[in-house]
Amino acid sequence: MMYTTESKIKIEPLPEGLTLQAIDVYHVYGLEHQNKVVALRGVSFDIKKGETLGIIGPSGSGKSTLLLSLGGMLKPTAGQVIYSDGTDLTKLPEESQFKFRRNNIGYIFQEQNLIPYLSTEKNIEMPMRLVNLPFAERKNRVKELMERLGIWHRRAHTPKRISGGEQQRVAIARALANNPKLIFADEPTGNVDSETSTQILELFMELKKEMETSFLLCSHDPVVGEFTDRTLEIRDGILIGEHLEGIDFTDLDSSRLLVIDNQNRITLPEKAISQLKGTILYTWELTNKGILLMPLGAKEEKKERKIKYCTTCGADIPPDTYSCPRCGAKLTRIVR
Repeated sequence: MMYTTESKIKIEPLPEGLTLQAIDVYHVYGLEHQNKVVALRGVSFDIKKGETLGIIGPSGSGKSTLLLSLGGMLKPTAGQVIYSDGTDLTKLPEESQFKFRRNNIGYIFQEQNLIPYLSTEKNIEMPMRLVNLPFAERKNRVKELMERLGIWHRRAHTPKRISGGEQQRVAIARALANNPKLIFADEPTGNVDSETSTQILELFMELKKEMETSFLLCSHDPVVGEFTDRTLEIRDGILIGEHLEGIDFTDLDSSRLLVIDNQNRITLPEKAISQLKGTILYTWELTNKGILLMPLGAKEEKKERKIKYCTTCGADIPPDTYSCPRCGAKLTRIVR
């Protein structure tokens, strides 16, 4: 059940089928008199119910900052993070954010963040203790999750006595403990081998179908692209593109759908920019197929091709000629 508070600013619930909506989310690191770093620059997107959404981008692009901002662990400098019932997480006071988060969101950290002196069973039980779930219900839920994830036989072990893949499964079970409808996973396959990575992602897909849980996966791992319904590409704090199923990490230009964000920004592929050979000014035209961008000067090139006579003596000029065949005048433009 969603947490409510008198201080919550009431917003209309999201349209049916949406779990979360981010609107113009900004985050700036640094104090007023220090060097500031703008980590997020007006990020906007939706997460659908039961969707697995990926976030990719180079180190320092804003991926982790985005996940922390969406999950209420980092307050955005500006923007809105709205959940399905209309709760704007950015408007809640800190204590209310904490209560909302533990009831509605699961978070899988890159380093697991398991409590080292507690058994795996106690680690998974902890989120349920924080919401005062009765003892019997906690025990049943822990057993159900550990059996489902194949780690029940490790229930009495502390984290350092189990493998990296098993630690990740404990972290997943802990994130699922309170039946959240949305799970954020920051590099969920970052510390395990390729076989375990595939097993973890296949598990996410099974849990998505069984529990209708939405996943937001932030990762550098190419295998993640095989399991996401959509993938958003972020660079320098701006969403520059979206990819559908079958994303190729080695050739992102081939599958990137360009995004025009709420700030009317669009980022052209590097391959396209390199072929434009340094052109920086464009004219544009709205056609029945969309917007046509044309490098400034393209029309002038067409005019040059119509030049047929020497400007000095008026003689006819053959194609691809650099000088007049009659008077020898040097031509400033090549005639095509």
